Amino acid sequence: MSVSNILQQINTIPNPGGIGLPVQQYAQTLQSALTKSLESVSQNQISTLDSTQSALTSLQSALSQFQSATETLASAATWNSVTATSSNTAGVSVTSTPGASPSTYSISIGNLAANQVNFALSGQQTSANGTSTLTGGTLDIIPMSTGSTLSISVTSGESLDAIAQAVNAASTLVQASVVDTGSSSAPYDLVFQSTQTGLQSAFTLVDGSGSNLVSSQLNVGSATQTAKNAVATLDGSILVQSSTNTFSNAIPDVSFTANQAGANATITVASSTSSTVTAVQTWMSAYNSVVDLLHSDTSYTPATSNSPSQSGPLFADANASGLTSALPSTAEALVGSGTAYQDLAAIGIIVDPQNGHLEFQSSADFTSGAVIQSGQTLFTNAIQSNPGAVQSLFGVVTGTTDSTAIPTSGVLGNVYKVVNSFGTSSGSGTIGDELASIGKQVGFLNSYLTQVNQQIQDQVNAFASQLQQLNTVMAHTQAQMQTVLALIGGSASSSSSSGTSSSSSTIP
Repeated sequence: MSVSNILQQINTIPNPGGIGLPVQQYAQTLQSALTKSLESVSQNQISTLDSTQSALTSLQSALSQFQSATETLASAATWNSVTATSSNTAGVSVTSTPGASPSTYSISIGNLAANQVNFALSGQQTSANGTSTLTGGTLDIIPMSTGSTLSISVTSGESLDAIAQAVNAASTLVQASVVDTGSSSAPYDLVFQSTQTGLQSAFTLVDGSGSNLVSSQLNVGSATQTAKNAVATLDGSILVQSSTNTFSNAIPDVSFTANQAGANATITVASSTSSTVTAVQTWMSAYNSVVDLLHSDTSYTPATSNSPSQSGPLFADANASGLTSALPSTAEALVGSGTAYQDLAAIGIIVDPQNGHLEFQSSADFTSGAVIQSGQTLFTNAIQSNPGAVQSLFGVVTGTTDSTAIPTSGVLGNVYKVVNSFGTSSGSGTIGDELASIGKQVGFLNSYLTQVNQQIQDQVNAFASQLQQLNTVMAHTQAQMQTVLALIGGSASSSSSSGTSSSSSTIP
């Protein structure tokens, strides 16, 4: 092979701009190929695990909300709700709490609660904050509720505003203020009043030792309004009092407020089913949210001519499949024996076969379409006619006034156990175990990818180094070939000249 042929082959190697092989381009191509080949499987695995992890976390959150609704429905307070009404809300308003006994009460309001007020009958001033005509002294305040004496020193000429500020800084039970009486000569007056109502809010104002500030200069020792308790008569014979206008202890679990002195009203406390129905609906809604999430995340859509098959992130997940089966079977199961109601269907609550929702049955039968009694009506009638049997069916925890309770029997108890077994929070139940396993798998794959990335980088760096060396060899080889060509070309030219001369000299 001639030198020119060698040069021709070297020059056929891609060499943009004549500066050697494009090392960076080739290195990037190799890195892309290696990354796609070595990392794609692991990246796909991580993506799948992330989707499963996210779906399981959402499922746990939905289970937690369902569990909270179950605890609320398990509390006796949810089932013992009552409503209290007043025949005269303008005169007497009323509220009740769970546990109040249904009954009727007659209420007659005597007087409303009042605080004590002392107006200064002397010492009025032409200015609220200017120099006063007072010669000074000491004012002692003695609240009845504490019996402690608070002494306020007043200097000669001290303004009414300054005196009020000193009183207010010294006591939270008695406060002072300056009022404008509208008088044309000296309109500003000092007023003392208790901050609370009731007999115990009374106070005494007296002169300090050697002072006549209270008795003479202000003449403020007598109350212009005395402190009083609110007074009411219950059922015509029972006299009750309150330091405020609200009577919280006269009727167990019922509070009524006197709004007008002399008012009369009839208070009616009756059992209420509306809040119980609402709590049951909230519980069913939380159940249905779990069901909808399971249906969505375990779904499968077959492939068509226009699109590939699709499956939810929990399509093949054992926990999701188990829960999809366990929830409805537990909710629909028979509970107890020999009782008035043994399953939810007996009180109008069924699982809709079309969407798996737990709901009050429709007034139209699922199969025949015949008109039947609506589930909510059936449920309301049941809790009105036999509330104990309905609560027993659900497993309501009796003897508690707490807003939530942990059920151990009935439908709620059974469902509670199932949900707990799958888990409602991080690290709990079989879902928690699965999430922990997924976390370990993701960690392992990420560690593997880190190692692969390093190996790819090492191979790319080595490849780039080899290309750089090849560029150096190619450049050196080209230079040598050019030199050889130059030498060969020069020798041939010299030989030709010499031959011509010799030939010429031999011609006769």
